[in-house]
Amino acid sequence: MVQKTPTREEYLAAGVPEDVIVDRSDHPMIAASTWDVSALDMKAAGTTLNYHLPHIRPASVLVTPIGNLWEEGAWWRLQDMMLTTAVAGHSVSLQEVRDASIFSFEAIPMMRWSASMMARDAGVEWILMVDNDTLVEKDTLLRLLAHDRPVVFPMLEDLEQRWPRIIAPLSSPDVIEKGQGLVPVRWAAMSCMLFNTKIFNVLEPTAWRGTDYLFAQCLSYLGHRIYVDSDTVVKVVKGPTRHASKEYDELWADHEKMWDRLRFEYRDRRPPPNFNPLKDDGFVDKDGTYLAMLNRVARGRNGHWKEVDAPTN
Repeated sequence: MVQKTPTREEYLAAGVPEDVIVDRSDHPMIAASTWDVSALDMKAAGTTLNYHLPHIRPASVLVTPIGNLWEEGAWWRLQDMMLTTAVAGHSVSLQEVRDASIFSFEAIPMMRWSASMMARDAGVEWILMVDNDTLVEKDTLLRLLAHDRPVVFPMLEDLEQRWPRIIAPLSSPDVIEKGQGLVPVRWAAMSCMLFNTKIFNVLEPTAWRGTDYLFAQCLSYLGHRIYVDSDTVVKVVKGPTRHASKEYDELWADHEKMWDRLRFEYRDRRPPPNFNPLKDDGFVDKDGTYLAMLNRVARGRNGHWKEVDAPTN
């Protein structure tokens, strides 16, 4: 028996408050999800999706945004990066991880832990965890994957510059200059991280609950270390929050502000500036949410079918 989902009007008639009715793709309660499942898996997925995520073929990548409070431009850049990676031959899926914590200082560690479990359960080979204020480039993921390292981060550039780079560098306890290739570091800010999911077979959940330094220390204990690709630079809108640097009243005020944003703020999933659905790759739904995908009509019109799987009939 298929259960019919009540309409908005039926919810309102039943006394459900309007602000908790989820009927838009940018609603605060929506976590974006686009899983790349092969055709052979679709039949099995139809019966197993109710209790288990479908397995994805090897060499696949799961992109897990940590939260969904997107800074301007971060969402569409992530989408374009995923499309570029998919066109290069990778299986790329996305699953936003929603904040289910009570206190703000627990939110990010819990979401990262949840993402690691999701990646193991899905059977993907790689996972990219990325914060909502990270402005990736189209080739960021491809560049990181090319190193084939268990743990590799891009080099981060802090646009906010709350702290001088010489005092608080993001990519290492030491200041790393651009263009030095792959550099092993003792720790690095965790705004954008690529992992081979085998790491999670041995990494304890407590590794996520602490500072960047503690996480790197846990990896080191297991015989792994973080590598930073100094040739791949990613900008972050805001530098990482250091709770110990704030007074209690300021920290609590930030917590209240974030709580209100989580509950009421519609999510910024807008398309790139000057996006043209008739010519550009991508799709925008009725609520303005942008999803990057191959525009086969436009590519066929412009003679670029070699970049995609052209129909055979």
